[in-house]
Amino acid sequence: MTYFFFCSTHSEWRDHLLQLNYEEMNATPFGRTKDTWPSSLNEFVTTSDKLCLDRTVPEWVKEAEVKLGLGTRGGLSPKKVHEVCRLAGVVKCMCLKMSCQAVIDIGSGLGYLGRCLALECGVSVMGVEAKQELTESAQRMMEDGRRKAPSNLEPCSGIATSCCHGDRLHPPKHGPGNGPSNVSVSLCLDGTAQSCEQMKGLLQQSESVGVVRLGVVGLHCCGDLTPYTQKLFLSHPSIRHLVLVGCCYHKMRQPHACGGHFPLSALVKGLMPAQGQRIVSTLALRLAAQETRESYVSVRWRKQSNGNHSNHEKQMAFRAIAEAVLSAQTRALH
Repeated sequence: MTYFFFCSTHSEWRDHLLQLNYEEMNATPFGRTKDTWPSSLNEFVTTSDKLCLDRTVPEWVKEAEVKLGLGTRGGLSPKKVHEVCRLAGVVKCMCLKMSCQAVIDIGSGLGYLGRCLALECGVSVMGVEAKQELTESAQRMMEDGRRKAPSNLEPCSGIATSCCHGDRLHPPKHGPGNGPSNVSVSLCLDGTAQSCEQMKGLLQQSESVGVVRLGVVGLHCCGDLTPYTQKLFLSHPSIRHLVLVGCCYHKMRQPHACGGHFPLSALVKGLMPAQGQRIVSTLALRLAAQETRESYVSVRWRKQSNGNHSNHEKQMAFRAIAEAVLSAQTRALH
């Protein structure tokens, strides 16, 4: 993987980059340059540093973080607890601000986020997940969580919460036992005409029974699922807010593929070569999605010894080999 990456690197830069030690390489994403480098490389590093977005977490996001109760903390790793608690607080704030009646959770998986929103925030959720076995497990976990949650759970003040039944959302019913809910439906949102029509049908069914203000959330929307979710938000007036955390950008289809999404910018896409050519390799996209500049990660990364870095390199190499072998076997089976 490293060999092919450097083979595709600008020939004027390659030798200089290969001479960097770990400390120098770690500092490069933060704008450190060298007098011995070509001016074009120095300019590239400096410009890249200036283009990086501010990743400081706003105070209101920290203050809105949700605490998990008996019905929602089971089965979550510390990392998942952090993600769910932080994102659920943001979604709750957005629902209050936009007076949303319910939320659609794209790529809901086992329903961790939806369960937290329903049982801790008073927000009804419909999870959309491609794998039926995950939706079935999510439903079982929701039922178990509801048994453990306080029996007097009611929708949060200020949120016009709806109820979920089957494959649609319904207006709220007042009275005991009609608190917020979380259901999952099996639907592969892959951008095909069929999946778009199915999603449109779910929204129309909900609108027909009075649910006209929705939010959409996606935690770790992999590859093309991120742009599909963005298009869903832009194309339906009933969706009032979008909270989205994308991942695996290297899995997005490029313009040479049918329905390619990379890059998302129409302006940048217009500057790219003619259809049929790859402008960026999968390895470059994978590298671009790394967390090098994240503050907590950069501290951890810089404290690692050369031996730690060497072990990490081997792990990445073995993973890349395994992925290539599995991909080849999959193609052979087809």
